[in-house]
Amino acid sequence: MSEAHMHDNHRQRMRARIAKNGILSLEDHEILEYLLYPFVPRKDTNPIAHNLIAKFGSFDAVLGADAKALRLVPNVTDNAALFLSSLAEITHKVHKREMSDKVRVDTYERAVEYMTAVLEGEKREKMVALLVDNAGRVKQACELGRGGESDCHIRVNELVMLTQNFRCNYVYIAHNHPGITCQPSYSDVEFTKWAIAALEVLGVKFLDHIIIGRDGAYSFKKDGDLERFKSSYVDFIDNGQLTNEPRRGR
Repeated sequence: MSEAHMHDNHRQRMRARIAKNGILSLEDHEILEYLLYPFVPRKDTNPIAHNLIAKFGSFDAVLGADAKALRLVPNVTDNAALFLSSLAEITHKVHKREMSDKVRVDTYERAVEYMTAVLEGEKREKMVALLVDNAGRVKQACELGRGGESDCHIRVNELVMLTQNFRCNYVYIAHNHPGITCQPSYSDVEFTKWAIAALEVLGVKFLDHIIIGRDGAYSFKKDGDLERFKSSYVDFIDNGQLTNEPRRGR
């Protein structure tokens, strides 16, 4: 029996197992082996799957690797590397949609869980606005900016436009600090003050600003900052300035 025919029979048996029991009935290396079938048609993909897991340490790590790193593993083709590196992003996108459809973000704990999922895997700083209804149901999650975009006035203007475009009266803000502490920087504090002041004029309630870092999550509301910043609105109306208080930075 030729080697090609042996591979064909093995692949047919694998497909039969999946059809009968589902793909999650397979071992991790078998799932990778199966995923590689369309991209490595003339070779045994079992050793390739084992080599991938050996190099990256786990099935999850393989799917989290970028295409260039995957391509360095022997017999992994360009198309196979591109496909495997795309799966994590696709799964993440589906997960975010499911959360938007099913989860109510009406407590601090749920907000942190949701925002952590949204920002998971981001290697640059990213800020998002989560627009919710009065029951905490997510109406829209929108990006406000990424690392290097530090002008808080521009981002506040974008936030105001979002709340008006989506007719939303409740807003969460979150961003990540990749690889560093979740403690807010001076610009984080300034953005939060201006956002509260601007949204107050429109009757939009600023529910919290959450920062996700390697050491956990920081909540402006939980730390008592939102109550302190309410006076910023009064200052803004009275003299057009927000109080600048010294704050620990990063």
